[in-house]
Amino acid sequence: MYKILYRKLNMLIIIFMVTCTTGCKKFLDEKPNQQLVVPTTIKDLQSLIDDQALINQKEPNASVIAADNYSVRAANWTSVDELQRNMYLWSKENQFATGSNNSWVVLYSQIYKANIVLDNMAKVNRSAGDQTEWDNVKGQALFIRAKCYLQGAFIWSPAYNDETSNNNLGLPLRLDPNFNVPSQRASVKQTYLHILEDLEQASNLLPQIPLHVIRPSKPAAYGLLARTYLAMGKPDSCLKYANLCLQLKNKLMDYNGGEGVNVSAEYPFMRFNPEVIYDSYMGYPTILYYGNIDKDLYDSYADNDLRKKMYHRSSGAVDYFKGSYSGTYNLFNGIATDEIYLMRAESFARKNDKESALNDLNTLIIKRWKAGQTYIPLTASNADEALTLVLTERMKELVFRGLRWMDIKRLNKEGANITLNRSINGQEYTLPPNDLRYAMPIPEDIITISGMKPNPR
Repeated sequence: MYKILYRKLNMLIIIFMVTCTTGCKKFLDEKPNQQLVVPTTIKDLQSLIDDQALINQKEPNASVIAADNYSVRAANWTSVDELQRNMYLWSKENQFATGSNNSWVVLYSQIYKANIVLDNMAKVNRSAGDQTEWDNVKGQALFIRAKCYLQGAFIWSPAYNDETSNNNLGLPLRLDPNFNVPSQRASVKQTYLHILEDLEQASNLLPQIPLHVIRPSKPAAYGLLARTYLAMGKPDSCLKYANLCLQLKNKLMDYNGGEGVNVSAEYPFMRFNPEVIYDSYMGYPTILYYGNIDKDLYDSYADNDLRKKMYHRSSGAVDYFKGSYSGTYNLFNGIATDEIYLMRAESFARKNDKESALNDLNTLIIKRWKAGQTYIPLTASNADEALTLVLTERMKELVFRGLRWMDIKRLNKEGANITLNRSINGQEYTLPPNDLRYAMPIPEDIITISGMKPNPR
């Protein structure tokens, strides 16, 4: 029964991908009989969002390709497809494929599945004993929708700014599965407020311990709330939710060979290791395989810092990055405790609590330090110095997790003055702070079909 339902739902998703951006103009004259695909039980709804291949394994990797931490020589640059070449050089157009495989369509197909679940929550048959399961499924759907909108905002919207976010272009907020409604872009402020609303609801509904970390949980919702508030430049709220997350899950792996770590393996970190709060990953970008690790980043790891060899194959070629928590070359971009410690440390530093920031930082780093070698705790004379240390460690710890692009945008908004540079065939390309190109171009076919406003250039 479920296989039939699932196949028909996937067909509806394909239809939705074409029609949700067009509204009534191009809606199919003959609509499918939706009674055939309406779930009837909570378990049916759970099955829809247990689609691991779509929900957990197709995360967009644009934020890795466009960011720094690596560079590509001209000969290798020509070896990759045009879209990745354009994204690497921050071209004003043609960065995403057309059709069903681009990141926009994938994210909105995930959103559509979440909306199908939310739309049917009140319609399914349930007994009094189903309330906990009902809450869990609804919380998962809200989490997934919020996760997708946050990733989309990182890619296709400018950095959140209290002064301009009400006027800056955000994302189309599809809040139900009705594909008759034309897509119109909300503001950045509306987009982020809706992300927060979904996550706050989810945090009240989800269990503390999920059946498996491929499913959202209460600490995952707290972690994503902390990430959202970090992107918004709101350290008080980021600190609140980082604390709530770490109260529920705070384990850090010992990189010397503790649980979840196999030092001698080609990929040292097990998938679903003890730090993982929510598991998801991105496909590996070809251009990263051909890239070289940034020399300053590589040199910033001390010789006794195990991340130097457990993340990076050499001081040169990236090849397949070793440090992913996916257990393979696929790039982990889920939620893990190391990120939560770093977000809390940054929030402490921004709130002028130097000692708490350093305590979190040293708690993390000592777990990455070579056994038998003395670790001298990091110190700082003031909160600003502590913040600098935190941001440096954040870049080292979370390399190629898809967070650096967001970090550059938010830090430049605060005056960090980070300029990205590329050099190809003797020609220099730069992306100055707060450039319009930090909001990537929405796929051209989506703009053409929908009539939505493109990102300004």
